[in-house]
Amino acid sequence: MDAAKLRRRLRTIAEVRGTTVRTADQPHRQKVLFCSNNYLNLAEDDRLCKAAVEAIQKYGWGAGASRLICGTLRPHTELEETFAGWVGKERALYFPSGWSANQTILTTLPAKGDLVLMDRRCHASIVDAVRTGEADFRTYRDENDPRLVRLLAEAKYRRKYIVTESVFSMDGDLARLDVLAELKEQFGAVLVVDEAHGLGCFGPTGAGLAEQMGVLKKVDVLTAPLGKAAGCAGALAAAPGAVIDLLINRGRPLIYTTAAPAACAAAALTAIRIIQNEPQRRQRLAENAAYLRTELMKMSLNIGQTASQIIPVILGESEKALLWAGRLEAEGYFVTAIRPPTVPKGAARLRLSVQYAHTKEQMDSLRRVLKELAEQ
Repeated sequence: MDAAKLRRRLRTIAEVRGTTVRTADQPHRQKVLFCSNNYLNLAEDDRLCKAAVEAIQKYGWGAGASRLICGTLRPHTELEETFAGWVGKERALYFPSGWSANQTILTTLPAKGDLVLMDRRCHASIVDAVRTGEADFRTYRDENDPRLVRLLAEAKYRRKYIVTESVFSMDGDLARLDVLAELKEQFGAVLVVDEAHGLGCFGPTGAGLAEQMGVLKKVDVLTAPLGKAAGCAGALAAAPGAVIDLLINRGRPLIYTTAAPAACAAAALTAIRIIQNEPQRRQRLAENAAYLRTELMKMSLNIGQTASQIIPVILGESEKALLWAGRLEAEGYFVTAIRPPTVPKGAARLRLSVQYAHTKEQMDSLRRVLKELAEQ
């Protein structure tokens, strides 16, 4: 790994203040953070902190058991009921993480004799879950891939699942959920959408890209990890009531995992209400992202097909990505180099994440450093 420039090391953040951090190895130097998924800057919001503290005082910290034993606390069910109503589904279920949500859904619902069709850009949690399950699986390139249509038309499978992220986490491009919804109805498939990077950032009420594209009702199973724009922890899945009941009774990752603390659910409920009631946050986030995308395109940097707050600067080789990340840090910017296997070989990059609270001055200063690097 060292020879290939692929060895990773943990970096400890000693302090977070909005869009800036101090690292433990350089505690006296403030750096502007451009790689966080805290898109709406809710992680540090006083209202979330207050909700968590109040829940700790009432329920303690640890849940004490799995959901089916005695680990289902009132904040869990309040969060589930609120989310289900928000996205227009019969029921919802709260998981300790997005990884456990995808593992539970994709190893419980698709069964032997079924086919899972997965966008090849999907997150590792989706890929690993599909590989673990008993259903056959195939990947497709995008919504207009003839392979996708051909596989959906095959008659030998009992049930077919289309699985995708809404906003792809490394490229920042958007799934054509409208096209997938049409294909789902044409071929009688089940549509599963992960809104990890869409929740809070898209849609009239912030419910995600499916809401923005007007196909939320056509999504059969919607997952919403809460560690991004919501600034919390855990994940929600919303679906018909019978599906949720099956997950509760057959979903091994849920059954055999201690429930998330009540404080996490209480904070998440507060975050959802803020997302619904403060549309200016996602409006400003969209403006910031559009501004930085436009400025980087003017410099002829390769930012792929991004149309979101995730902006890749694709550099190719891992060594180059590390070099640019190191130079940015020396100039006061904390940006992580993304390398294989997280991205394909030859596609190493800087993954810039725009936040609601980033200032124009911060973005312009970052742009100037990137311009210098590109010219050199």
